[in-house]
Amino acid sequence: RSPPLTSIDNGIYSLELDGSSGLLTAITNLKSGAKTSLDISWGWYNSSVGGCTAYGPDVPPALRDTPCSGQKSGAYIFRPNSSTLFYPGPAQQVQTSVSRGPLVTEVHQRFSDWASHVIRLYKGKPYVEVEWTAGPIPVDTPWFAPVAHKGRHPLPNNWGKELVLRYSSGLKSAGTFYTDSNGKEMVRREYNKRGPSYPHAYKISEPVAGNYYPVNALLSLDDGASELAVLTDVSQGGASLSDGALELMVHRRVQADDSRGVQEPLNETMCGCNDIGAAPGQMGAHGHEGDGGCECAGLTVRGRHWLLFDTLDEVHALRRPLSEELNFPPLLGFTPAAKARRFSAVSAALPPNVKLVTLTSNYAGHNDGRWLLRLSHLYEVGEHPTLAAPVEVNLESVFAAAGMRITAAVETTLTANQPVAAADKKKHGWATRANSPEEEAHLAAVDARAHAKRA
Repeated sequence: RSPPLTSIDNGIYSLELDGSSGLLTAITNLKSGAKTSLDISWGWYNSSVGGCTAYGPDVPPALRDTPCSGQKSGAYIFRPNSSTLFYPGPAQQVQTSVSRGPLVTEVHQRFSDWASHVIRLYKGKPYVEVEWTAGPIPVDTPWFAPVAHKGRHPLPNNWGKELVLRYSSGLKSAGTFYTDSNGKEMVRREYNKRGPSYPHAYKISEPVAGNYYPVNALLSLDDGASELAVLTDVSQGGASLSDGALELMVHRRVQADDSRGVQEPLNETMCGCNDIGAAPGQMGAHGHEGDGGCECAGLTVRGRHWLLFDTLDEVHALRRPLSEELNFPPLLGFTPAAKARRFSAVSAALPPNVKLVTLTSNYAGHNDGRWLLRLSHLYEVGEHPTLAAPVEVNLESVFAAAGMRITAAVETTLTANQPVAAADKKKHGWATRANSPEEEAHLAAVDARAHAKRA
């Protein structure tokens, strides 16, 4: 017999929870009827300290490159020693509680002492909020058998841990997902592939890290009819390592330096120490004074993800303004002056697909009555049938309430240090052509030397 289910909804989304485990099992958009299985889980990758990376079974032998390297995972480089995603604790047991209210319903899920989240459905809001809490990540891993001994005494498994939050849906995404480019255009990503500009056939040496990409605002996947998008409130690394699944790295605590100039491990603690094993007054292995072993707990971090699930057009319409709402909420200000219930410096609202980025008179060279104004179109070309179209803005009507009378306007470069017309005259004429046979041979030789060095 199937286990009982618990359902919660906010009028827009309905979430189903397994009655036995408490885990999320499905999501339904009540407006469009779109539905898919959905699971939220935690896991961590074991940080490499140099050596060979273990391949997963899904990497074809023909695509495999040498996985052995002295490169360690650290502050600048993510490199796990295998594709295995470990559970954050000794037992796979999730503690779940549900709290219902007239304005918000919460599902608290605790995977371990250092990995938990709260799923929230706000009444009438077109997103599912996941507020995650990660840390303090432990250094030792006592629930694994010790791998090293000193005499007859086992040594602690001081393994680096790269903690991720994974959203697994039933969407058939065909190994394709999308990440934003600095919050602007979306870039198509394909599992175990590189884009057409990549110079040579792609060989896979890092099956996990090689499929990770920077995520500044959102990542998404779809099956051609429905789309799942995750909006972030900070920049994180993201990937889709299996069909329908999106994962984001939310926290890290590693025990080795990656030799990229910092000369210390990314072992952040509550008291600022990071050199394990160095006595007080002595210099540790990474050039920092020790404190007798740095036994302080690691940092605890917290953040939010907003999940969207609907038809492609509906998700594309919502993800841009909601990303702005998540990352740039209104700032509250307080003053002892007489209260005013409403104030606006603009007479008319901007179009829904336009953002006011900058409006200032305090800009070098622009303090003689001139103002610097930057407007941004929120959508990229083709992102939405109507919202991605070009739009006109009547600046005089927008700023009439502020007493601004516009007498002239000049389009400048993005940095506002020269007019666009002047910059166009100075553009460098880049020569674009296919590589010659000699250049291709040179690039192949460079690749061969790099492969030989890694081997």
